[in-house]
Amino acid sequence: MKKLLSLAAVLFAFTLVLTACGNPNGSGGNGSGNGNGEATSRYQVGDIVLNDGTYLRGVESVSSADIAKAIAVIYKVSGSAAYGVGLVHSTAGLQWCTASAAAFNTNITTIQCPPNESEGNLTFNENCDTEGSDNLEQIAAFLGTSNDTETAENYPAFYFAKNYASQSGSHVSGTAYASGWYLPTLSELYDIWKVKATVEAASNLCGGSTFDSWYWSSSQCDSGDNMAYLILSGGSWNGFAKHNSSLCVCAIREFN
Repeated sequence: MKKLLSLAAVLFAFTLVLTACGNPNGSGGNGSGNGNGEATSRYQVGDIVLNDGTYLRGVESVSSADIAKAIAVIYKVSGSAAYGVGLVHSTAGLQWCTASAAAFNTNITTIQCPPNESEGNLTFNENCDTEGSDNLEQIAAFLGTSNDTETAENYPAFYFAKNYASQSGSHVSGTAYASGWYLPTLSELYDIWKVKATVEAASNLCGGSTFDSWYWSSSQCDSGDNMAYLILSGGSWNGFAKHNSSLCVCAIREFN
């Protein structure tokens, strides 16, 4: 009897070890603690997210089967949440909004996000709109009776992100990740720029886009009614006329 109990204890301990050991290139769990009782994300910066919820980490090559499922690269982790940028960027320049859109010559104060400091060392005030998941809705609310944001043609950059599932090669249509994509704020674009080399290395493995040009943010410029912020080319930033059609667009979303 003692031998049987001893054997059972060994098997139980072995099971615990197997449970604790995850697959570094597998699905992971639903997050874990950090020792202080706070939830932490299962993702890490540089992880390649697949459309079945699994991820690839620390890989030097990606199989064709996984490339067909790859949807994003994680660029930021904050507590239990992680944020990823879609692998497909706009192939042609898109306007923030058209010159005939109601938001074109309107200073939308609720989505302003002016940066402090210099190139490559940006900071943002606490009252700054640094999270862009609802910026299109904030534009609609600000415009009030003049709201025309439901017309996709008026806001090409925003709708590229909002309708990311329809982009060829996004691999998210019909999956749990088909919605929730949005145009990042200046602050969120800067978060991507800070780990640009890591993000691009992972994206290259999947045949994804790289950040070789200027990118629209969803942030209203505080120095001009008809201007919005852009960033990424070398980490510098600027304001540009909203109807300019020479800028690129990427889409981001939260993963948890």
